[in-house]
Amino acid sequence: MSYDLMVFEKGTAPTGKSEFLDWYIQNMEYGTEQDISCVSEKLQAFFHFVRQVFPPMNGPFAPDDNALSEHPEMEEYLCDYYITEGMIYLSCAYSVSEYAFTVIKRAAYFAGVGFFNPSDDNSVPVLFDSRCPMLLEGEWFRSVELDQFDGIREKLHRMTVKKRSYLYVTDLIGNYIQAGGYGDAFTVEKRMYTDALSYTHTKAGYFGMKHEDKEGDVIIAGNHVKVKQNQILSRAAAEQLFLDFFQDTETVDSIEWEELDL
Repeated sequence: MSYDLMVFEKGTAPTGKSEFLDWYIQNMEYGTEQDISCVSEKLQAFFHFVRQVFPPMNGPFAPDDNALSEHPEMEEYLCDYYITEGMIYLSCAYSVSEYAFTVIKRAAYFAGVGFFNPSDDNSVPVLFDSRCPMLLEGEWFRSVELDQFDGIREKLHRMTVKKRSYLYVTDLIGNYIQAGGYGDAFTVEKRMYTDALSYTHTKAGYFGMKHEDKEGDVIIAGNHVKVKQNQILSRAAAEQLFLDFFQDTETVDSIEWEELDL
């Protein structure tokens, strides 16, 4: 069996779930397969990015026998592309399903097209017109999906030194922000994707603070974690950074983000 995913041109697909499913089934049953050059520029951009990660099994962009012989690891990532007007249906091996889901979903976001997971009976079409629901996870509570910031604020205020010392929030494409600490001593990091495969990982610190290279520590999960002194933030600052992430804004002029070497 294959693991199947689908992307679509948002302007051509119905927005209601039942109408979308009818449209999707009709395209799968009666759609006429097309060359990639005949679909929208956004779907073409998606295809030409994704095919570098998941090479087509057939067609002009499929790797030849020599390429497969020189790079045998490529075979596991081979993908069958079914292209019709307004959509691209992808079938890949189950062994790479988790990786395919994350990469193809992010690639759809960056290409400006919609995403649907027909392999999941509970899936709904994703238009990326909102970054919610976001996933809130932490040391002392079960993961929860939310679309209001109050749930994040409440957990930040409940962080303590014992078993309540870290949490993180992840959006629809895998960007996240995380905080560790308690009281008025927090450290905050975030990961932001620049395309479907690349991201920056940064740590927040007070801008222009003297002696920024001096070290302090923040207690996370019972451990004293060493960070630069200017990277020890107040709870109010940490909360505002989480709010900025949630609202996709940058409002704290006193904070700069230092890229981390991972």
